[in-house]
Amino acid sequence: MNLKEALNKLPETDHNVLSVLSGGLDSSVMTTLLVEKYGKDRVSALSYDYGQKQIIELTKATELSYKLGIKHKILDLGILGDIAKPISANIGGTNIAMPDIKEVLGDPQPKTYVPFRNLILLSLTMAQAEANKASHVFTGLQVHDEYGYWDTSQKFVDSINTVASQNRTHKVKVVAPFSQLSKLQEINICKEMNKTDIFENTITCYNPIGNKSCGKCPSCSERIANFIKAGIKDPIPYAVDIKWENFICVQ
Repeated sequence: MNLKEALNKLPETDHNVLSVLSGGLDSSVMTTLLVEKYGKDRVSALSYDYGQKQIIELTKATELSYKLGIKHKILDLGILGDIAKPISANIGGTNIAMPDIKEVLGDPQPKTYVPFRNLILLSLTMAQAEANKASHVFTGLQVHDEYGYWDTSQKFVDSINTVASQNRTHKVKVVAPFSQLSKLQEINICKEMNKTDIFENTITCYNPIGNKSCGKCPSCSERIANFIKAGIKDPIPYAVDIKWENFICVQ
């Protein structure tokens, strides 16, 4: 999918729209695309603090929102972290060890999974959308992540919309424009927008070390692989030494 096709797939609307902006690559490229389609004055972003290990992603979401010139709000959802802490490697202070990419391949419920996270986040964002009279909520969910979760599928999004359609006074629709895309396609769309500078305002790591991505977790592994496929050096810092020059022509 190219930029023109991605823009044409976005729904037409005269209302404002909301983005669920985690600070990761998927939601950040998506939010940038929304600004390209609807204009910065009609796009707002919501982020959630649920006690995730990668809390730095909220800083990245704030930085990106400022760069794009859109409104941004961070909502406290610490109760979700409290619930998930005993079983998820994704929560700060947990005793669950962070798996690597090899350990999660083929796992129907990876240790990084946070129970019902996407249902909770999208429900709250739809509530915000209704309060703000927005027509659509956009999420960067993607089914092609190698460590895929049940709550990132298009079927999952369709199910949410079936419930939301029962609203008697205000219809809000959830859209996952990247659900069938790879991260490589997202990177290429960003290149077409001439917005590759936003990459430095993202982080995909599940287990960051200070302000650096670990370079070993499943999310880092997939991000690095797709930047290599795109022939671009990832501008964010990693805690491990990545010999980019061995894979791509580094300028």
